[in-house]
Amino acid sequence: MAEEESVKVAVRMRLFNKRETTAGATRVVRMQNEEVGSKTFITNPETNEEKMFQFDFSFQSHSETEQGIGPYASQDTVFNELGKPVLYSALEGRNVCLFAYGQTGAGKSFSMLGKADPPEQQGIIPRSCLEIFRLRDVEKDDPCVQYQITMQVVEIYCEMINDLLDTRKNWPPNGHKPRLTKDGYVVDTITKPCFNYDDIEASFSFADKNRSVGSHALNPESSRAHTIYSIGYKRTKKTAPEAKQGETITATINLVDLAGSERSESAGTTGQMLKEGNAINLSLTALGSTIKALSEGKRPNFRDSKLTLLLQGAMTNGKVIMIAAVSPASICYDESMSTLRFAERIKMVKIKAKKNVTQDPVAEIKKEMEEMRQRMQEEIDHLRAVCGGGVDGKSQAQAAEELRELLEKRKEEERQLKEDFERKLKEIGETDEDRRKKAAAINSKWATAFGGASQQKPEDVKEPHLRNLNEDSRLAETLVYILREGKTKVGRSDKSNPPHIEFNGMGIVKNHAELEWDKANQKVYISTTEPNSTTLNGRKVEERTEMKHNNRLWLGNNYAFRFVFPGKEDDGDKFETTPDYLFAEAEIAEANQQKTSNADGLPVALGHQLSEALKKVEQANIIVTDLKVECGFRPKIVKDRETGEDAVAVSVNMPQGLLVWPWEKFVSRLVEMVKIWQEWQYALDNNSEFKLPEPEVSPFHDFEDQLIGEADVWLQSLGNMLEVETAAVIMDPSAGSQGRLHIALSPLDSKGNEGPWEDPGLEDLDPFVDSPSELVGKEISWLVKISKIVFDAGDMLMSKSTECKYEKVWVRYKINARDLAEPWSQTEPSKQACLDPKYNYKKKHTCKVTQEFCKHLEKGFVRFQIWGKVIATGATHNESASMRSKQAELLTLMKAHCQDVPCPTGLPDLWSVVPVFCDPSGKLHQAPPQ
Repeated sequence: MAEEESVKVAVRMRLFNKRETTAGATRVVRMQNEEVGSKTFITNPETNEEKMFQFDFSFQSHSETEQGIGPYASQDTVFNELGKPVLYSALEGRNVCLFAYGQTGAGKSFSMLGKADPPEQQGIIPRSCLEIFRLRDVEKDDPCVQYQITMQVVEIYCEMINDLLDTRKNWPPNGHKPRLTKDGYVVDTITKPCFNYDDIEASFSFADKNRSVGSHALNPESSRAHTIYSIGYKRTKKTAPEAKQGETITATINLVDLAGSERSESAGTTGQMLKEGNAINLSLTALGSTIKALSEGKRPNFRDSKLTLLLQGAMTNGKVIMIAAVSPASICYDESMSTLRFAERIKMVKIKAKKNVTQDPVAEIKKEMEEMRQRMQEEIDHLRAVCGGGVDGKSQAQAAEELRELLEKRKEEERQLKEDFERKLKEIGETDEDRRKKAAAINSKWATAFGGASQQKPEDVKEPHLRNLNEDSRLAETLVYILREGKTKVGRSDKSNPPHIEFNGMGIVKNHAELEWDKANQKVYISTTEPNSTTLNGRKVEERTEMKHNNRLWLGNNYAFRFVFPGKEDDGDKFETTPDYLFAEAEIAEANQQKTSNADGLPVALGHQLSEALKKVEQANIIVTDLKVECGFRPKIVKDRETGEDAVAVSVNMPQGLLVWPWEKFVSRLVEMVKIWQEWQYALDNNSEFKLPEPEVSPFHDFEDQLIGEADVWLQSLGNMLEVETAAVIMDPSAGSQGRLHIALSPLDSKGNEGPWEDPGLEDLDPFVDSPSELVGKEISWLVKISKIVFDAGDMLMSKSTECKYEKVWVRYKINARDLAEPWSQTEPSKQACLDPKYNYKKKHTCKVTQEFCKHLEKGFVRFQIWGKVIATGATHNESASMRSKQAELLTLMKAHCQDVPCPTGLPDLWSVVPVFCDPSGKLHQAPPQ
């Protein structure tokens, strides 16, 4: 009988981290335990308003001494109050799903995994595994009792499911595909038989090393993936040792370490250009939607993400527990509030959990298989009956086609279920010896998985060696690369001349570097063929250089190491604490910052932001170089016209022209580029064909509308109900002029008519007022009229097109950009590409003037955004460069000639002298010949 209960929710707050302490943050969260459940309070640092949330558990791990914020909760407390009940529920035969949710750095991984040493710092996952084997050992001498424990570890990164217990070369380029079972969807990844806790620990270690390799090969942020640890538990108790069957309890324990949940704040131009729901947060959004649907008793769409698809079985038939990790710091108030609201919603979900206990597993599987077949047949018969004569006005042909598609879908599902049942029957027939052979084969594969990495523990290595650095402290120094006596070759895979240490990540080439250990003189030297992508202590390695203990080495785009020289520690750099990833990264950032700040006179903060951008831009350029894609990236400084502050954007050189991407758009596209690079790397490793995606879906092409620029029209005249007619300058994101927008704001009288009101009898209708304050409380109306855009011809002379740089140009605006509820108003796109696209746009606006809107009329403006598509020419980079050089030369000559031509007097407003080009027939052209 299934038991229904609500999802259990626990909230845990952590210590301040270094960033929060440095920022002088204050604590805004406190907790209070009740006889039943608990309360968590959070105070808005701006308004001092305190809000209360009620949960099953509130764990205060912020301070052991501070009073009035709740009792202190250690790792022991969390496991005893939350972990143990969950575990024992699973040991009774219920499926369990425990997941941690919260912003990056809120303490999710510490609750789930903790630290390996000391033991009291271990998290829920290792403690649960230890407890399972402790209970097994209690019954190990009973010949009637048999235990089977398995471990499966997968990560979901960019909506790809990867097997963390398999070597990366075996990963499918687009991840593993889920398949249907009677309990939901699963993936066929390595399931490791575990006979003691050492096997579990080895699985954790291999998975962590795999994540470390991934962060090197792709990007340190790739460790920001969802990780699912699935522990398979099976206990069989026979009536006698010789009996074939017995009572069998099975359960799956899903322990989910979610990637950081981030608030996405994108407004104005950024929001227009960002893809909705980027790959990193897609599954978190889907998880929230699934939980919302379950809490409302609706049927959720688990297919919205790979995460919800894999958790479908646990979230519809099992016990679900969530730990919401929050920062108590005032500077993280918004993120912590968002997490608490999510936790409040999930506690409303009720889920039925049945016990998986059988007396004869084989008979049970056969019975379930027959019941499933009958249910599917009944559904098929029902579909045939319903669709036989057409439904809802559909023809029989349409109904027949829909029926055929549904039958095909059911047929495929039936095939998958049949395969699943057959697989389970085969597993039941496996002996203990079969499982040990399977585990041995996996261990053998692991021994050579990491391209030269040692299987020794770091502290046991006596030779000079490299230890990996990672922003995730759990993944740091998990990989050890021991240097050979003499020369150790480092580089990309090369069958003709294989390296001793193999790295295949971005920026790594064949014969990338050579590490030489002179054992006689106890010295180690490094030399490289790639000085631009090899740095030691933040400086490029341009010649043979000696390495000292604690030196920080970067290879390629993302490989960071600490060099360790046992016995020579006194010769190396001295630090209070061992240099970590953040230290090594800060050295690189400081070097870049000195270049950018000192060379360009940039503020230090902006220089730091730019140096951070350089690394990601470098990664993108490595990708396009490897893939031989005609594209290039360069960071640049643009001015945020809303705040007046400088910000980093990315200049993108594509065949269609030079574009400027907001930083958020570049990062979103970089995620897609990395996925394609992974496919290329997989094809390279497996000698298979690789094909770039079609331009329409490629991140290396941009067919989206581009922000050409913005034009501001001040509202003071409209505040007096006077017409505004102007040609406003269009400023592009780089603060350059693109042309002018011809626009008018025309007030309307009480009858809805435009002026003029000079004619006799119309004077009383004139809406003019001496002061905008006279309009408060009244309803006013006006027209926005957009007549045309005139692009700067001089700028167009340098474009690839002989006509115009843009096509399908359109304009949008809001009367008050701060009013988030106000929809955008916009024109239709221009019908042809030209220097002066024309519009016959008129729109009436009506508003009741409040005090706030009156201030907007007095001191505010309307910002008009001009968007359009860049015209692609198909010219190559070399052709484009040659053409631009030729055009620039001709343009220089023409401008020099124009300087000698006297400027006519009395030119109309906005007119000026510009160069034009005359062909042999006498026809004038805006651009020189190509």
